Amino acid sequence: MLERGVLTMGLFGKKFTIVVACKANITRSAYLHGYMEQYLKTNYPYARKKVRILSAGVRARQGSSASQVVKHVARTKGFSLNGHQSDPFTPRLVNKADVVLVMEQWQKDELLERFPKAGGKIFRMMEYLWKGEEKEIRDIPDPTGQNLADYEEFIEVAHSEVERIFRELGREGII
Repeated sequence: MLERGVLTMGLFGKKFTIVVACKANITRSAYLHGYMEQYLKTNYPYARKKVRILSAGVRARQGSSASQVVKHVARTKGFSLNGHQSDPFTPRLVNKADVVLVMEQWQKDELLERFPKAGGKIFRMMEYLWKGEEKEIRDIPDPTGQNLADYEEFIEVAHSEVERIFRELGREGII
């Protein structure tokens, strides 16, 4: 049952599957995939059996590596993206997902157009389980090709959102 953007888990303990997505699945969603897994392992080790993190790109090609810059940033934050390979969205991936978290409104719009039956599980990352003012919701900035300050802004927003989302999933009883 979908309530306020959270799927209530059944009696059989199916893993709650989160798909993080950006345009090409080589910068933002690649980083967030790795960071979410590290965050769960560190802060909610018991939840590793309850939650699965995947990533994809709205316009991704299959098999691209994470960008060199984001690989470096991940290493400085204590995790590796060396094994990351980009994935495009497929009907199977969308069906597997309990929630799809995109970075920008155009990505949400495109996925909703391609997968109209998935409307109840596709959210911009900041709108998912949001408790604040709607006007505060914004896109997650893309630092690709930008300067250090843009990467720092992305990392700050990404970490804050991951912490908020997992805190809310805990309150909802998902983790």
